[in-house]
Amino acid sequence: MKVLGIVGSPRREKGFSHRIVREVLSGAQAAGAETEVMYLVDEKPEYCIHCGHACFDTGVCAQEDAATARSGQIGAADALVVCAPVYCWQVNGLTAALFDKARMPTGSWNRGAQHGRSALGIAVAGGTGTGVFPALQSIYAWLCLWKFRPLDPVPVTRFNLAAVLERAASYGRTLAESRPRPFEGTWEQALTYDALPYMAYGRVDEFRWLAEQIATGLESRDGDREQVKATVHLLEQGRAYAAAGDRSGEARSIIQAYRSGAEAW
Repeated sequence: MKVLGIVGSPRREKGFSHRIVREVLSGAQAAGAETEVMYLVDEKPEYCIHCGHACFDTGVCAQEDAATARSGQIGAADALVVCAPVYCWQVNGLTAALFDKARMPTGSWNRGAQHGRSALGIAVAGGTGTGVFPALQSIYAWLCLWKFRPLDPVPVTRFNLAAVLERAASYGRTLAESRPRPFEGTWEQALTYDALPYMAYGRVDEFRWLAEQIATGLESRDGDREQVKATVHLLEQGRAYAAAGDRSGEARSIIQAYRSGAEAW
């Protein structure tokens, strides 16, 4: 069993992405797996120019030999963890470049056998925390395209980083203990991915989740208790608006809760 970790951060070992993947792979090693790390900053993936050389059929990139080698490395892994930083509410360019040119030997969703190897996607938004869900949705769109059997997505911000690091080894153990489970067909594949947490999240949903993470974290920190109460009150107010079907009131209260909590943090 080999678990491959892909680190999309250009900061290599200095970023949150490396720290999280390192803990995931430590858990996999403890469960008996061999592990390997691919740092995209070292790979320097080139962007796809849509040259029309039938790479989806052959698996070969006619423009970049290293892209073909990366695809082979990913295809040879028994399980995969992809961790990408969030830039401007999407995965960063290094990760997007990898996604655009990777070609699995088992074929995309409408080609070849259904391999169903396990994969975990992690998005890291280290600043405001915003954009973490569009980035996760992009990672899981790629995993779905190539028919990986998904673990639940992991959103990471500075507000929940400590909690994620505590759980990271358990994700690695799950990957190491997994076995390929091919999908019965595209219908099951689509249903599986649509049912994952966060895949249908919009912008207001993201601000709500962030405000909830902040409020939970603030309860265990020293700080202005009145501001913590104000954040929680705004969250509750937003939920009340949502229950009444008032989307505008909900959005205003939720974003105010986020701003209040982030300031208190």
